[in-house]
Amino acid sequence: MKKDAISAGLFIAIGFLCVAIVIAVLIPLVRDVIDDADDNRPTVPSVSMTQPLNPADQTYDVPFSLGA
Repeated sequence: MKKDAISAGLFIAIGFLCVAIVIAVLIPLVRDVIDDADDNRPTVPSVSMTQPLNPADQTYDVPFSLGA
């Protein structure tokens, strides 16, 4: 009877160990799949460069007025 209890305990312990190993492997794999599936947003540029707008004719230097 004692031998049966030891073998049943070892069977349960090995079962828990196998389940723990499978969970440890599957959780990162599932997390990567979910992260890849959720990454469908467009990338936003981190740096934007602005340049001043140069007029077509450099000699034309009349200020802009709305009146006339």
